[in-house]
Amino acid sequence: MFISKIRGFKYPDIELVRWFFKSKIYELPRKKVLEFGSHNGNNLALFASYDFEVLGVELDEKNVENANYNFKELENYQKCEFFTDDIKHFAQVKKDIKASVFLIPNVINFLSKEEFINLLQNSRKNKLYEYENDFAHFFIRARSIKDYRYGLGKKLDNGSFLLDDEYAGEKGCICTAYQEYELVELLEEHLNLYDFELITSENINIKDKVFIKDSDIIVYGKIR
Repeated sequence: MFISKIRGFKYPDIELVRWFFKSKIYELPRKKVLEFGSHNGNNLALFASYDFEVLGVELDEKNVENANYNFKELENYQKCEFFTDDIKHFAQVKKDIKASVFLIPNVINFLSKEEFINLLQNSRKNKLYEYENDFAHFFIRARSIKDYRYGLGKKLDNGSFLLDDEYAGEKGCICTAYQEYELVELLEEHLNLYDFELITSENINIKDKVFIKDSDIIVYGKIR
Protein backbone atom coordinates (compact mmCIF):
# COMPACT_ATOMS: atom_id res chain seq x y z
CA MET A 1 0.00 0.00 0.00
CA PHE A 2 1.37 3.42 -0.94
CA ILE A 3 1.18 5.64 2.14
CA SER A 4 0.45 8.71 0.04
CA LYS A 5 -2.79 7.12 -1.17
CA ILE A 6 -4.14 6.20 2.26
CA ARG A 7 -7.10 8.32 3.25
CA GLY A 8 -6.93 9.61 6.83
CA PHE A 9 -4.30 8.63 9.39
CA LYS A 10 -1.24 7.09 7.78
CA TYR A 11 0.14 4.87 10.54
CA PRO A 12 -0.92 2.96 13.69
CA ASP A 13 -0.53 3.95 17.32
CA ILE A 14 3.19 3.40 18.02
CA GLU A 15 2.54 1.83 21.43
CA LEU A 16 0.08 -0.58 19.83
CA VAL A 17 2.75 -1.53 17.30
CA ARG A 18 5.27 -2.24 20.06
CA TRP A 19 2.74 -4.37 21.96
CA PHE A 20 1.73 -6.24 18.79
CA PHE A 21 5.27 -7.46 18.19
CA LYS A 22 6.42 -7.74 21.81
CA SER A 23 3.46 -9.97 22.66
CA LYS A 24 3.66 -11.82 19.33
CA ILE A 25 0.03 -11.11 18.56
CA TYR A 26 0.76 -11.97 14.93
CA GLU A 27 1.31 -15.62 15.96
CA LEU A 28 -2.19 -16.16 17.36
CA PRO A 29 -3.82 -19.29 15.92
CA ARG A 30 -7.22 -17.57 15.86
CA LYS A 31 -6.96 -14.17 14.23
CA LYS A 32 -9.98 -11.96 14.83
CA VAL A 33 -9.69 -8.39 16.10
CA LEU A 34 -12.36 -5.90 17.21
CA GLU A 35 -11.55 -2.21 17.65
CA PHE A 36 -13.75 0.45 19.24
CA GLY A 37 -13.04 3.86 17.76
CA SER A 38 -11.38 2.47 14.64
CA HIS A 39 -11.17 5.77 12.74
CA ASN A 40 -9.95 5.05 9.18
CA GLY A 41 -8.55 1.64 10.09
CA ASN A 42 -5.01 2.87 10.72
CA ASN A 43 -4.52 0.48 13.67
CA LEU A 44 -6.34 -2.40 12.05
CA ALA A 45 -4.14 -2.20 8.95
CA LEU A 46 -1.35 -3.74 11.00
CA PHE A 47 -3.56 -6.72 11.84
CA ALA A 48 -4.76 -7.07 8.26
CA SER A 49 -1.16 -7.38 7.10
CA TYR A 50 -1.02 -10.56 9.21
CA ASP A 51 -4.27 -11.92 7.82
CA PHE A 52 -6.58 -11.11 10.73
CA GLU A 53 -10.31 -10.79 10.32
CA VAL A 54 -10.77 -7.15 11.29
CA LEU A 55 -13.87 -5.46 12.70
CA GLY A 56 -13.99 -1.74 13.40
CA VAL A 57 -16.65 0.43 15.06
CA GLU A 58 -16.53 4.15 14.33
CA LEU A 59 -19.08 6.94 14.79
CA ASP A 60 -17.86 9.21 11.99
CA GLU A 61 -19.24 8.19 8.58
CA LYS A 62 -16.33 9.77 6.69
CA ASN A 63 -13.83 7.74 8.68
CA VAL A 64 -15.73 4.54 7.88
CA GLU A 65 -15.83 5.51 4.21
CA ASN A 66 -12.06 6.03 4.29
CA ALA A 67 -11.53 2.70 6.04
CA ASN A 68 -13.51 0.83 3.41
CA TYR A 69 -11.55 2.59 0.68
CA ASN A 70 -8.17 1.88 2.28
CA PHE A 71 -8.87 -1.79 2.86
CA LYS A 72 -11.17 -2.88 0.05
CA GLU A 73 -10.06 -0.65 -2.82
CA LEU A 74 -6.40 0.09 -2.14
CA GLU A 75 -5.51 -3.31 -0.69
CA ASN A 76 -8.35 -5.48 -1.97
CA TYR A 77 -8.63 -6.87 1.55
CA GLN A 78 -12.04 -8.42 2.10
CA LYS A 79 -11.71 -9.95 5.58
CA CYS A 80 -12.92 -6.73 7.15
CA GLU A 81 -16.10 -5.01 8.24
CA PHE A 82 -16.51 -1.45 9.47
CA PHE A 83 -19.61 -0.35 11.36
CA THR A 84 -20.87 3.22 11.54
CA ASP A 85 -22.18 3.18 15.09
CA ASP A 86 -21.79 4.58 18.57
CA ILE A 87 -19.61 2.09 20.46
CA LYS A 88 -22.02 2.22 23.42
CA HIS A 89 -24.91 1.13 21.21
CA PHE A 90 -22.80 -1.45 19.40
CA ALA A 91 -21.81 -3.11 22.67
CA GLN A 92 -25.48 -3.26 23.69
CA VAL A 93 -26.85 -4.91 20.55
CA LYS A 94 -24.07 -7.00 19.00
CA LYS A 95 -23.47 -10.50 20.28
CA ASP A 96 -21.04 -13.38 19.96
CA ILE A 97 -18.25 -11.73 18.02
CA LYS A 98 -15.75 -13.51 20.29
CA ALA A 99 -12.72 -11.59 19.09
CA SER A 100 -9.32 -12.94 20.06
CA VAL A 101 -8.02 -9.35 20.26
CA PHE A 102 -9.99 -6.40 21.66
CA LEU A 103 -8.78 -2.82 21.18
CA ILE A 104 -10.06 0.39 22.80
CA PRO A 105 -7.48 3.08 21.97
CA ASN A 106 -8.01 6.83 22.32
CA VAL A 107 -11.77 6.87 22.73
CA ILE A 108 -12.90 6.40 26.34
CA ASN A 109 -11.93 9.97 27.22
CA PHE A 110 -15.11 10.98 25.36
CA LEU A 111 -17.26 8.80 27.64
CA SER A 112 -18.31 9.39 31.21
CA LYS A 113 -17.02 6.83 33.69
CA GLU A 114 -20.51 5.36 34.00
CA GLU A 115 -20.71 4.96 30.22
CA PHE A 116 -17.29 3.33 30.18
CA ILE A 117 -18.29 0.81 32.84
CA ASN A 118 -21.47 -0.01 30.92
CA LEU A 119 -19.40 -0.44 27.77
CA LEU A 120 -17.13 -2.95 29.48
CA GLN A 121 -20.02 -4.83 31.05
CA ASN A 122 -21.93 -5.09 27.78
CA SER A 123 -18.81 -6.16 25.88
CA ARG A 124 -18.37 -9.07 28.24
CA LYS A 125 -22.05 -9.95 28.62
CA ASN A 126 -22.56 -10.05 24.84
CA LYS A 127 -19.33 -12.00 24.25
CA LEU A 128 -17.70 -9.43 22.02
CA TYR A 129 -14.39 -10.99 22.99
CA GLU A 130 -13.51 -14.64 23.63
CA TYR A 131 -13.47 -15.80 27.23
CA GLU A 132 -15.43 -19.07 27.46
CA ASN A 133 -12.94 -21.41 25.80
CA ASP A 134 -9.88 -19.19 25.86
CA PHE A 135 -8.73 -15.68 26.76
CA ALA A 136 -8.46 -12.59 24.56
CA HIS A 137 -5.62 -10.11 24.22
CA PHE A 138 -6.51 -6.54 25.14
CA PHE A 139 -5.13 -3.05 24.51
CA ILE A 140 -6.48 0.25 25.81
CA ARG A 141 -5.22 3.82 25.74
CA ALA A 142 -6.85 6.32 28.12
CA ARG A 143 -6.30 9.94 29.07
CA SER A 144 -4.39 10.61 32.28
CA ILE A 145 -5.23 13.29 34.84
CA LYS A 146 -1.81 14.77 33.95
CA ASP A 147 -3.14 15.69 30.50
CA TYR A 148 -3.42 19.35 29.51
CA ARG A 149 -7.17 19.07 29.00
CA TYR A 150 -7.97 17.70 32.43
CA GLY A 151 -9.77 20.31 34.51
CA LEU A 152 -10.65 22.61 31.61
CA GLY A 153 -14.26 23.64 31.17
CA LYS A 154 -17.33 22.84 33.22
CA LYS A 155 -16.95 20.09 35.79
CA LEU A 156 -19.47 17.27 35.46
CA ASP A 157 -20.24 14.34 37.72
CA ASN A 158 -17.62 11.71 38.56
CA GLY A 159 -14.59 13.68 37.48
CA SER A 160 -15.46 14.49 33.85
CA PHE A 161 -15.36 17.96 32.27
CA LEU A 162 -17.19 19.58 29.36
CA LEU A 163 -14.33 21.19 27.46
CA ASP A 164 -14.45 24.85 26.50
CA ASP A 165 -10.85 25.16 25.32
CA GLU A 166 -10.19 26.06 21.67
CA TYR A 167 -6.60 24.85 21.47
CA ALA A 168 -7.30 21.24 22.33
CA GLY A 169 -9.57 20.88 19.30
CA GLU A 170 -12.23 19.22 21.42
CA LYS A 171 -14.44 22.14 22.45
CA GLY A 172 -17.87 20.90 23.53
CA CYS A 173 -16.62 17.33 24.10
CA ILE A 174 -16.59 15.40 27.35
CA CYS A 175 -13.12 14.90 28.80
CA THR A 176 -12.72 11.99 31.20
CA ALA A 177 -9.30 11.21 32.62
CA TYR A 178 -8.07 8.43 34.88
CA GLN A 179 -5.44 7.63 37.45
CA GLU A 180 -3.45 4.48 36.75
CA TYR A 181 -4.80 2.43 39.66
CA GLU A 182 -8.37 3.50 38.89
CA LEU A 183 -8.25 2.33 35.28
CA VAL A 184 -6.67 -1.00 36.22
CA GLU A 185 -9.27 -1.67 38.91
CA LEU A 186 -12.11 -1.07 36.46
CA LEU A 187 -10.57 -3.40 33.89
CA GLU A 188 -9.93 -6.10 36.47
CA GLU A 189 -13.47 -5.88 37.80
CA HIS A 190 -15.37 -5.75 34.51
CA LEU A 191 -13.13 -7.57 31.98
CA ASN A 192 -11.16 -9.81 34.33
CA LEU A 193 -7.91 -8.25 33.19
CA TYR A 194 -4.77 -10.17 34.18
CA ASP A 195 -1.15 -10.70 33.16
CA PHE A 196 -0.98 -7.05 32.11
CA GLU A 197 1.51 -4.23 31.77
CA LEU A 198 0.91 -0.52 32.27
CA ILE A 199 2.95 2.27 30.74
CA THR A 200 2.48 6.02 30.48
CA SER A 201 3.07 8.22 27.47
CA GLU A 202 3.61 11.97 27.53
CA ASN A 203 4.17 14.28 24.57
CA ILE A 204 4.31 18.03 24.03
CA ASN A 205 2.49 19.26 20.93
CA ILE A 206 2.40 22.80 19.59
CA LYS A 207 -0.83 24.18 18.17
CA ASP A 208 -1.16 27.83 17.18
CA LYS A 209 2.05 28.53 19.15
CA VAL A 210 0.53 27.07 22.31
CA PHE A 211 2.21 24.13 24.04
CA ILE A 212 -0.20 21.27 24.74
CA LYS A 213 0.80 18.34 26.95
CA ASP A 214 -0.76 15.01 26.02
CA SER A 215 -0.61 12.41 28.80
CA ASP A 216 -1.96 8.89 28.33
CA ILE A 217 -2.18 5.61 30.20
CA ILE A 218 -1.67 2.44 28.15
CA VAL A 219 -2.64 -0.98 29.46
CA TYR A 220 -2.25 -4.24 27.61
CA GLY A 221 -2.76 -7.78 28.79
CA LYS A 222 -5.25 -10.62 28.77
CA ILE A 223 -8.98 -10.67 29.53
CA ARG A 224 -11.30 -13.58 30.22
